[in-house]
Amino acid sequence: MKKMTKISGLITVAFFIAGCQSSGEETNPQTSESAENESAESPENNSSTEDNVEIDNSSEAEDGTTDEGDDENMDSSDEAKTSNDEESSTDVYAGAQKNSNYFIDTQVFDQESRFYTAYAIHRDEKEDQALSPEERLETSLLNNDPSEQDILSSYADLSFERPDLFIHFNEDGNELSATSAQSNLFFDALYGISDLYGVEEITFLNPYDEKGMTVAERAVDEPTAVKDERGLTRGYYTIYDEGLEETLFLPGGELEEQVVNENDEPLSFPETIEAMGSIDNADAFYSSAIVEGIQIVDSSITNGVATVQYTMDEDIVTEADRVVLENAIQLAALDFHAWEVVIMNDTLKESNTYPLIGQ
Repeated sequence: MKKMTKISGLITVAFFIAGCQSSGEETNPQTSESAENESAESPENNSSTEDNVEIDNSSEAEDGTTDEGDDENMDSSDEAKTSNDEESSTDVYAGAQKNSNYFIDTQVFDQESRFYTAYAIHRDEKEDQALSPEERLETSLLNNDPSEQDILSSYADLSFERPDLFIHFNEDGNELSATSAQSNLFFDALYGISDLYGVEEITFLNPYDEKGMTVAERAVDEPTAVKDERGLTRGYYTIYDEGLEETLFLPGGELEEQVVNENDEPLSFPETIEAMGSIDNADAFYSSAIVEGIQIVDSSITNGVATVQYTMDEDIVTEADRVVLENAIQLAALDFHAWEVVIMNDTLKESNTYPLIGQ
């Protein structure tokens, strides 16, 4: 009996030990599995860490590039500012506003049995008080009447109602007569001077304040358009008057110089200035106002303001050459009824503004 009890106890102990071993084996696979899972997840964690390092490095690289770009932009900005400062310093011109009191004068020029009406422009720099355009127009017309009996100053009163001129005659008949040559010169001066003051139409009135009369052998029954009577004029060319010791100007249209472009249209202002630089007639008795050593850089007219830029060779171009050039440009601008003309000497950095029509 005791033996059976011992055997039974041994069997019980054996079962208990076996149960413990089985429980340990069931637990270990979980621990192993957990370790394997951790081992499997660790490459991902390492990869994530590497990615984060790469992103940080990339960000730093980008930051470095941005800083370099900012430096380059700052350098470019500084260079642009320096360039602008240099341009500003080189584009400063000494400017002069000329007196608005300009007067147009004419002279009869005889060349090869033909009479020409030559023009000059003068400014009264000593006159402090500006004269009205009406006063200056009347002065120019009365002082430059080529008729023997001084038709305008002796027998007429003038009134200028911009842009029209009215000539009221107080006499009619023989007092206003003239030879054919005098008649041509009278009307050349009348229409030429009037045009250079911006007159567009002239009305002739008889002593009864009516239209319809004869002046200097020409019937003038209706108002006349100045541009039509004068004809197309573009550009001015020079002749020297020995008696006056002065350079005078002849309009290109009177000299058969170029006045229209290839499309048969009147030359524009820039085209006119360009054409004035050369002479079409090889045997011409006149010269260009743009002498050797002067180069036209640019010319334009916008909203009534004409602008001409030029350079010059200081070794050969004289002060007199410059005066002649700028007078010719003023007359050319007046043909376009410019309000003013700005003439810029790029060599000397000088700019002269000449008031013109209506000032």
